[in-house]
Amino acid sequence: MKQATVKITEQFPILEQALHANQSTLLTEETLSKLSDVEQVFLRLAWFFENPGSENFNLESLYKFLDNEWLEFALEVIHIFFYKDTYLIRNPQHSLVTDGNYYMNQSRFAEFLQENGLKYDKAKLSVYITRGIVPKADITISGTKYWEQSTCEKFLKEQQQSE
Repeated sequence: MKQATVKITEQFPILEQALHANQSTLLTEETLSKLSDVEQVFLRLAWFFENPGSENFNLESLYKFLDNEWLEFALEVIHIFFYKDTYLIRNPQHSLVTDGNYYMNQSRFAEFLQENGLKYDKAKLSVYITRGIVPKADITISGTKYWEQSTCEKFLKEQQQSE
């Protein structure tokens, strides 16, 4: 089983049994009819990953049926498929996070605000994040939130103007 497919079945254990249900049209339709739209998208994606030479995957289904976390997850497994399972991306030239100093975690964000004259510590920032006063994090990696420097600067200006 491809790494991308494993990741899908970890998220949707019910799909592991359905992976071999695409042998006939009747069995395929019967299997798909028992699943939600989101599960159907990921099952079709897994079928493609396991047999890309004969299975098709329609990107339109990502657009129609997925959003937010599910769309991000789909893009992640597609990346895993092309990067790790097929090795079609041998020398990646593009990174989603391009510069380590460009993003700030919560502690660094609080320090940045303090350095620029605002009385924010990590605890105060945490409360403001919870209340929705601080902009949503631009990315979250393994549960850790990160803000782009431009997001932090914009928030700083807004806070300075409101004082």
